Parts: sequence; C-alpha cells; structure tokens
Amino acid sequence: MTDRVRPAHVDEAAELTQIAVRATKNDGFDDEAIVRFMPGLKVNLALIAAGLVIVAESETGVPSGYVSLRPTGIGGLILLEGIFVDPDHSRRGIGTRLFATAVELSRKMAGNVILINSSPTSVDFYARLGANKIGATPFVFSPDVQLTMFAFAIPPA
Repeated sequence: MTDRVRPAHVDEAAELTQIAVRATKNDGFDDEAIVRFMPGLKVNLALIAAGLVIVAESETGVPSGYVSLRPTGIGGLILLEGIFVDPDHSRRGIGTRLFATAVELSRKMAGNVILINSSPTSVDFYARLGANKIGATPFVFSPDVQLTMFAFAIPPA
C-alpha cells in the first residue's frame, strides 16, 4: 500500500509517463502499440500545473502510480484521463485509492459524473468501483483498440 497521495510536480512528467508505458506493456501491448499510444500516454504538463494529476508514492517517496483528470466544460462532467499503476506495485489497492482521490478532486470541481474510457484490461476494475458501462469507442491513437466507456456518478459528500 502506498504511504500517501499528493499532487504531481511538473518535473515528474517523464517519470510518470514511463509508469504509463510500463503499465500498458504489462497489459499485453507491444512496443509498436506503445509508439502509437504515446500521445495518450504522455502526462499533460498543463494538467499537472493545474493540480489535476495526483501521484501515489511509496514510503520511500518513489511514485508508484498516478491519476489524471480533465474538466470537460460540460456542466459537472469530468474526464478521467487515466489511472496508471507501475506493475511492480500493482494489486495493492493503489488504483482504487487513486480513483477515490479522483472522485474527491472531481467533487471539489463541482463534478457529478466522471467519464472513463477504459482499456480492455481495466473494464472489471471500473465495474467493481461502481462505474456503469455506457458504450464503446475506438482509441483515438489506435482505432483498432476498442475502449469501453463508463460513467461514474459521484455520490454526494
């Protein structure tokens, strides 16, 4: 289990991007896929600067995962850009903790629904968290990959 979650720092962008790459490779995607996916795996510096990227870190201060959110401009709808957990730290509740943090941050942004475009390997994770499947869409950076769309209704505080 991680010791804490905290806002990401801009100087961690490359390290966080590498966590996303390792997690995606661990999901069974090869190097060619990673090259196609890279625009979607790179951590957005503007989101870090806005405090919308949250890092989980180990007791020694090493990032073990992160979650990234983006307001949509559509009243109350927040887009989950992604949750990525380093494979060396997976299956320890980090993703669940990051999602709970994303829900709290979304609530602070007056969000009432989180929209999630899930990779095929994360469908069960989001379903267990209470997200509702609402459809499917091709991954913009690799249309051969179908993403499952979920909506998570943010419960009142």
